[in-house]
Order: sequence, then C-alpha cells, then structure tokens
Amino acid sequence: MDIAEVLKLADELLFTHTGEHLDHLQGTILKGTLQGQKYAKIASENNLSEGHVRDTASELWQALSDVLGENVNKLNARNILEKIILSNSGSIVDFVESKKVSIYSKQKRSHKPSPLSKPTENKPYLDIDSAPKITDFYGQTDELNTLKTWLIQDCHRIITLVGIIGIGKTTLAIKLIEKIQPQFEYIVYRSLRYCPTIDNFLTDLLQSFISAIIPNTLDRKVNVLLKFLREHRCLIIIDDLQMLFQQRQFAGQYQAEFEGYYFLFKQIAELSHASSLLLITSEQPEDAVSPNAPAKLIATRHKFTRCLKLLGLGESAKQILRDKELSDEQMWDTLIEKYQSHPLWLEMTAMMIQELFAGKVTEFLAYSPLILSNAITSQLSRLWVRLSESEKQLMNYVAKQEDTVTLSQILQETSYPPTELLKAIQSLKRRCLLEDSPNFIGATHGKNYRSALLKINPVFKHYLLSLPLLPT
Repeated sequence: MDIAEVLKLADELLFTHTGEHLDHLQGTILKGTLQGQKYAKIASENNLSEGHVRDTASELWQALSDVLGENVNKLNARNILEKIILSNSGSIVDFVESKKVSIYSKQKRSHKPSPLSKPTENKPYLDIDSAPKITDFYGQTDELNTLKTWLIQDCHRIITLVGIIGIGKTTLAIKLIEKIQPQFEYIVYRSLRYCPTIDNFLTDLLQSFISAIIPNTLDRKVNVLLKFLREHRCLIIIDDLQMLFQQRQFAGQYQAEFEGYYFLFKQIAELSHASSLLLITSEQPEDAVSPNAPAKLIATRHKFTRCLKLLGLGESAKQILRDKELSDEQMWDTLIEKYQSHPLWLEMTAMMIQELFAGKVTEFLAYSPLILSNAITSQLSRLWVRLSESEKQLMNYVAKQEDTVTLSQILQETSYPPTELLKAIQSLKRRCLLEDSPNFIGATHGKNYRSALLKINPVFKHYLLSLPLLPT
C-alpha cells in the first residue's frame, strides 16, 4: 500500500474532526509507524524526546479513534487505514464526508493549538522568533521607505540588502516588518548562518507555511512552495546569504553544495506572483550567479529584482554616542567620520571610550588617528580571510597609497593581468571594501579625459596598515 495514500487519508480524516491538518510531527510519527519504526527511533531521528513522541502519538491515535468510531493505536493503525482505502476504492471522498464532524461541536476533543496563528485580514502569520530582537533603531529612514516602495508598490520578487558586516542590515529588515505587516499574509525570517542544505531549508520553510504532509523530494518541495507563493502574498527574509558563498574566491559565488538555492531564487524571480524574498548579505551575489546561466537570465532578474547597498548612518549616528553618554559633543562629528558612521563600529568604540577614557571623546582622539578595538579587528579579520589572492594583493596595493587611485594607475604600477584586475575590483565592490569616487578629470596631449577613482574603506585600510606585515 502506498504510504503517501495512507497519510493523505489520515490527514483528511483528522481535518474533518479538528479543523486542522496533520502537523509535521504527527505526519512523521504516522509515517514511521507505517514503516514499523519504534517511538525511540522516531524520536532519535528527529532530535526529540521519546516521551514527547509518545504523547503526540497518543493524541493522534485518539483523534483518529474519535472520527472513525473504533479504537486506533500504533499496532492497528496501518491495517485500519489500509482497509478503509481498499473498501472505499474510488469513493474515499464520500467516506470522509460521511465521517465529517462539526469542528465547532461541543464534543470536539481539544487539540494542541498551532504555535503560530494563521493570517487574518489585518494580521499576518508571523514566524520571526529566530530573528534578533532590536532595541534601538537609528536613522535609515530613506532606506526604509525605499524597501517599503519596492515591496508594496512595485511588488519586486527578490530584493537584496547588501552592506559590510555590522552596518545594520538585519536591524533594518526587522524594523521593516513593523511597517509592512498588513500588506502580507505571511512573513517569515530565516538565517543561513549554519548553512542548511536546500532540502532542509525547504522542509523547515514549508512546515511554517503549511501543516499537511511535507513532500519527500526536492522538486516537489519547490513546487509546493512556489504554488504557495502564488496563492498567498508572502515575505520571506533570508539572512546571512554570504555563508553559502565560496571563500577565497570572487564574491557572490555559491559553493557547489548550495547551488540549489540559486535555482530556487531563479525560479522565484521568473514566475509570476506577488510574494517577495528579502536577501540579506555582506557579499552581493553575481547577477547571473552561475557561469553557465543563460544570458537572458540577467535581464529577467534585473526586471523583477532590486539591490540596496546600505551605508553608514550619517548624522543619525550621534544618537549612538548620546545613548552611550559620551562627552565633548563638539568632537562627535570627527569620531563619526573616522568610523564611517558605521553603527556597530561606533558602538564598540564608544564602549572603549567609556571604559578607558571615562567617556571623554577628546582624550580618545588625542591618542591615535584611529584605534580599532579587538572586536572590530576580529570582524575585519573574518572579512579578510574570505578574499581571493588577487583581491588581497590589490587591497595591499591600494592600502599603501596616500590618495585614491585610478584604474589606469593600478594597471601601470602593478603586474596584474587586466582581466584579473577588473574581476578583483568588481568583487571588492560587491564586498563593500572598495568604492567609486567622483570621476577624475585629467589631461594628456591637450585633451581632457575622465578616469574612475577607487578608494578603500578607511577603517579597513587602517586595519591593514596597522599589522606588522600586510597579510597575504
């Protein structure tokens, strides 16, 4: 007997009695029972206690017993359900209808409530328990409004929020949820910090959206998700996308075992629906991602996707220093400029100023042009190890220059092959470590010409120059 068919029957029977489908654990228990597994094995394979599995199984057998009018247990569940299928071949729907019990009946057995409420007209289904809790939000009003426009008015399918580590990408995304809740039926947050496989990621996501049995193949899971995204307006926030990318290679290239994410995002970008993915990353993905992707994919993705690069806080950064109760307010602009109005860097530095200089900014600035705390240095070191060798060489060169440099200058003064150099520059921009300056106007042989200027992130430059020997 097909196990999927038995599971489907049990799901339909349970729905007639409780008004809810089988949840994931109930389906797992029933499937394991049909396969002859003991509760201990089911518990072990799903990282649960045996007692919890037994309690859930007992509730499931009781629910099936109530709707069928006969005792159902672990030993006879398979025989009873298979018998129903064989006896009612071609008329299962009629059988289920005959067993239907009003879900509002006073005799209805109380059942375990869903941990998350389903959407109502003005209240979406929220699954954001794993998202960081924010206590402070500084500035970024323009960025917040831009994201709201892209999501609500333009209905872009994939939005990438990129910025150097600690710049406030996740904080902005969580704040965004507060502003756009009524516009979506479902809002889910997930982090890829621990690099789940695409199969595990989809299983987890589908458990949040639906309570029916989860398909057991990758392609079917993708199809179920896409169908759900078409039928409901969903916002899925996916954090730490950079964890799926290769280290010591150019930015934004998926590791081989995570290419399934690329194909999923590709399908979501190309299919017609009103749902959105918000991808948060410190490395901007390549437009086409896969070198073998068709050329038209670039245009398709550009049409339905947007990318927002998050920069420092600017004037709003003063609130951080105010909250940390620093003194010498006349020097705050200097401090903010030195640390690029980067919220986390400023917060870490403000803590150092409080601990070592009693909150006096003037005394802190008198010691050194720039002081990097251990926490900041540790952050930058993690960025450094992700770079390719050609990126490291280029960064070492640019860090030693007093001013911004032009592309032609780099080509003349180094031995980098032009193709490799251009790729390295593009990759470093995607990592937010190199930036363009306004075009430089020069002259040669009586003719004016324009040349792009490149500048390194000043804090990262100081990190490199402060080491005894520039790392390789």
